[in-house]
Amino acid sequence: MKKYFILGLLLTIFLASVGIVLAAKPNFQPVEVADGRKVVEIPEKAVEVAPGVFYLGKAIGKGEIVEGYAFVDYRKGFGKPTGCNYDGVCQGWEDPSCEDCQGGGGGETSDCYGFLAKGAKWKTVEPYIVNASNTEGLSGNFIRNNLASDIAKWENAAGADILGDETYGVDGADMISPDDKNEVYFGEVDQSGAIAITVVWGVFTGPPGKRKLVEWDQVYDQVDYDWSEDCETEDCTYKMDFENIATHELGHSVGLDDLYTSDCSEQTMYGYANYGETKKRSLEDGDITGISDLY
Repeated sequence: MKKYFILGLLLTIFLASVGIVLAAKPNFQPVEVADGRKVVEIPEKAVEVAPGVFYLGKAIGKGEIVEGYAFVDYRKGFGKPTGCNYDGVCQGWEDPSCEDCQGGGGGETSDCYGFLAKGAKWKTVEPYIVNASNTEGLSGNFIRNNLASDIAKWENAAGADILGDETYGVDGADMISPDDKNEVYFGEVDQSGAIAITVVWGVFTGPPGKRKLVEWDQVYDQVDYDWSEDCETEDCTYKMDFENIATHELGHSVGLDDLYTSDCSEQTMYGYANYGETKKRSLEDGDITGISDLY
């Protein structure tokens, strides 16, 4: 009996190790197209666990098993703001399917925040890489300076250095994750209505004190959308304000979730944006409370 138990245990360990190897590099990567842009596709095996949130599976990152999530942020009118997310928070309180969710909606706007997972935050400060070339409407210097400014908003609210500084030299920002690089670039997101996508890898289960974030990547769609450096001073009828979108995306990078309740529609982490919108440039009560509680 003991012999069979040991053989069974070894088989279980072997199968588990194979599963980790197979999941180590999920097919979430840019694909070169003729005009030089990169198309980012959600892999077929990914599971949509909340509106616009895709579970990418497990992998090895920084010597341990981590999990990946892709957050697709849509233009208003796209996506599905209903159901419960993987942290038990209801997304869409008007929907009867949300009755069994635990968590908030309504009340003070300072309650308008959610975490990727309770306790999942950055515990080390790492640099990030930006590929700001070949982007119509935005200069490379503007993109870099604005990202640094947007990161500072979250760090000032948290009272902590979270995402670090940009490093020199761009390596192409591939999206085979995790690759120990935090990367930002412009390309094409192959999801209808998607403005941008942020991928976050980390430890999201187990004791909250052991959870952490280990990598973030962002792609801004320059194929389906035109971009502006300042929608407060120019006609943005069909343009996205970069600062507006980037501030929201960086909220995912530091550990905050999307919001979809009507009471939270004025918060930076509200899950939809639209042409010409600039209200997400500044952090609101819920955003500040959330990042402060997390860090």
